[in-house]
Amino acid sequence: MEKTIEREIEPDILKWLDSEEIIAIRGARQAGKTTLLKRFENILIEKGVNKNRIHFITFEDDIEKEKFERNPKEYIEYFIGEDKEKHFFLLDEVQYIKKAGKLLKLIYDTLENIKIIITGSSSLDLNEIGSFLVGRVLLFELYPFSFFEFLKAKDKRLLDYYSKNRFNISKPKKEIRELIFLEELNKLFREYICYGGYPKVVLEKDLEKKKFLLKNLYLTYVEKDIVKVYGIKYKERIMKLIKTLAAINTGLINYNEISEAIELYDKEVKQLLSILEDTYIIKLIKPYHKNLATELKKNPKVYFIDTGLRNFLAERFDFSEDEFGKLAENYVMRLFVNKKTNFWRTTAKAEVDFIIEPENMLLPIEAKLKPKITRSFRSFINFYNPKIAILANLKKLEKLKIDSTEIFAVPLALL
Repeated sequence: MEKTIEREIEPDILKWLDSEEIIAIRGARQAGKTTLLKRFENILIEKGVNKNRIHFITFEDDIEKEKFERNPKEYIEYFIGEDKEKHFFLLDEVQYIKKAGKLLKLIYDTLENIKIIITGSSSLDLNEIGSFLVGRVLLFELYPFSFFEFLKAKDKRLLDYYSKNRFNISKPKKEIRELIFLEELNKLFREYICYGGYPKVVLEKDLEKKKFLLKNLYLTYVEKDIVKVYGIKYKERIMKLIKTLAAINTGLINYNEISEAIELYDKEVKQLLSILEDTYIIKLIKPYHKNLATELKKNPKVYFIDTGLRNFLAERFDFSEDEFGKLAENYVMRLFVNKKTNFWRTTAKAEVDFIIEPENMLLPIEAKLKPKITRSFRSFINFYNPKIAILANLKKLEKLKIDSTEIFAVPLALL
């Protein structure tokens, strides 16, 4: 039996298993959505649900897709029959269904005693579904493995060590302790940064096979998420753009330069960037600004949702210190991908990598291999006076202070 890893998102979804709402799980292709549905199938059986009342259906199967589109109500009723007990429908790859939101609304409004869980690769399609199912759907996002999930798959002892020593932003510990197993943790952290968190890639031990899986993932994404959903006209342009973005990862987007490089208008570039965000390939981070006179307000920075995919596109898996530093910065973005995240940059080119606003607090984070309070970091602290600030680095755990701001140097692998 293939090894499956319990995902961090599972408890949040499972507590809604008995509710009436449709559960929608969206995320990157091959991030583990189908596996998660299979896990829910097993969990339902463990809870005592009869296997005949659990229906796993993938709409990658064109025959099932056509039947559902033709008459969704009759399709669902076929599985239920005369049974009055609750039935669970686990519907995979819903983005392939035409007018999926409208059809699911019909089922939800006309059939009783059913629970529907759906998955989809494109957030754009599931946003359309959400517009039809207002008040009827709960949306969850599934990403490739986090470092925590990666450790679950790799090394239980280091997972326990990580869990015990991980930095808690809400309740930062005041004491500084020696981290005697940080070197071992950093070895796995480097592997995670190099090859990313796609489940099949993580579970594969052979490095060349990891690269092959990343290549296959990329080609499948282009053919299935781009060509099948958006049309063939986007294929070459998307492929050119992704390669260009891989080269400038963590850098500021210059629309004119990208337009010239891939021979498209600015408007078209922005449209393609939106598609890449909607399909969980990249994340655009906008600048933070409160001081309108001196802080930048326009161009975003680009990050990849998965560093392994980015490294495949850049055709590099061995890095200089500077390159690895940028990948470490990308890692910090992933940690806060569901939080309000910005970067800070002034017209005088002072810059801080991330400004996070968790739980109504202002948190500047600088991601570097070595902890250093730069002039820019100090400038932000002096101007905004945050309660705490973080210097994410490779090896050092220490506490510093600037005025009333506590600064924590925290190893990246424990952030």
